[in-house]
Amino acid sequence: MSPHSPATLDGEFKKLNMDSQLPKRRVVFAWDMHYSCNYRCPYCWYTVSGWTELAKKNLYRGADEWERAWKRVADRHGRCQLRITAGEPFTYPDFAGVVGKISKLHDIQVTSNCSYTEAMRRFAETADPSRVELDCTFHPIWGDFEPFVENVLMMRRAGFLANVCYLAYPPQMAEMAEFKKRFAAKGVYMNMAIFWGTLKGKQYPFAYTEVEKRTIKEVIGAEVSPETVNLEPLAINGKVCGAGQRYAVVQADGNVYRCGQLAREEQCIGDIFSDDFELFETGRPCTVDFCRSKEFQSAWEDEDRHLLEQQGKVRA
Repeated sequence: MSPHSPATLDGEFKKLNMDSQLPKRRVVFAWDMHYSCNYRCPYCWYTVSGWTELAKKNLYRGADEWERAWKRVADRHGRCQLRITAGEPFTYPDFAGVVGKISKLHDIQVTSNCSYTEAMRRFAETADPSRVELDCTFHPIWGDFEPFVENVLMMRRAGFLANVCYLAYPPQMAEMAEFKKRFAAKGVYMNMAIFWGTLKGKQYPFAYTEVEKRTIKEVIGAEVSPETVNLEPLAINGKVCGAGQRYAVVQADGNVYRCGQLAREEQCIGDIFSDDFELFETGRPCTVDFCRSKEFQSAWEDEDRHLLEQQGKVRA
């Protein structure tokens, strides 16, 4: 058996995995709060698209204005889950104040590179761990292990659920297993994410070799799991999807789109700051070939999820 076989890693690391404790909500929003980050990771979609151009969309609204917008959403669609992502959230002005108000209306998951220690410490003093969780993305190209993991542990000591995510980007795959062990030694589970993008003229995840796929599965510790979704991309063109109905992306200027892949200007479905904004009443056919961002895990109907769960493709 390989020293990093699925069976070995499963027994060693599974006990450290802390699944989200937030209640499952009918509606999920990905919220690109602003396009500004202190990292320039080559695999990041925003780096490829150009941070300077994206930053033109930044509208730095105050906590009260965001609260009014998300209150209208809550009135129409109930308590939702908001996944704050895109630029580094802890650099958003009065981030703790914004989250403090919005988390009274919706559950929040914050994706962060965990590089702003003081901002995170202030945030931990005011945010509610029962309503807010962290998805901590480790970028060894930019950040060092020790300060990163210490910030993760600081948030855990404050009562927050905070797991770590590592991208299976080919140039940093050789270190995956070692980093997973180092996190495990600190009592932290390291989730894996699959790379979507172009590298040396090859399009991933389609370009992963069989050896690379096996390595990813060995580090995950399972042949099939929620972490292997997108390693074998699912063709979904023409499928009726709840993106726009049960899932949507809010960009920094307030414009709303069905999903990240359908975020061109002509495909905008509304403005989060508009008094009459609301999601679609029913699902609509998808027009892309493959779902890149696991959005179907929130957007697809239960019968579709059941079929995919039986195939071992998505989380139950």
